[in-house]
Amino acid sequence: MTGYILVCILLLCVGISEEQCNCFECKNVTVGIYQGEYYSMGDQGSTGGCLYRNPHTGKIIRACDTEATIADTYVYEICANVTGPMVCIDPPSAADFGYLNRTWDGSKEIQVSKVSYYCEPPKLVTNYNGSAVYDIWCSAANFPKWQFTTGYNNLPACA
Repeated sequence: MTGYILVCILLLCVGISEEQCNCFECKNVTVGIYQGEYYSMGDQGSTGGCLYRNPHTGKIIRACDTEATIADTYVYEICANVTGPMVCIDPPSAADFGYLNRTWDGSKEIQVSKVSYYCEPPKLVTNYNGSAVYDIWCSAANFPKWQFTTGYNNLPACA
């Protein structure tokens, strides 16, 4: 019986700790290595909850209170309306870099969207693996720019 009660208490505590993730439209982290203002990048369904981006540095953090550790702590306050991009910028044009075309569904969602560029043989993508297809992704690594672009939003030449 004691084991059953202990399991029930444990399940109750786990349920409570998941609900204690305090997600707001904006968090101003005042202490710790993530100091700065961050805006929310979406709701629980699209981001997994409490995903924030600093509009000045581009740094993306998951700031759920229950995820802070002793070595990785932060103190925050709810801040005024800080905004920034929620989707990637437009991907580069295929023709500007010598590609025949690009395949893209028009979406610019982080961690989901992809653009494929076709470099018609005998041309090759500069400094690439010999494939005629070059892919870029809307990714947190370079947000709001596309991952695997060069410079601000360029592609390696197809020549």
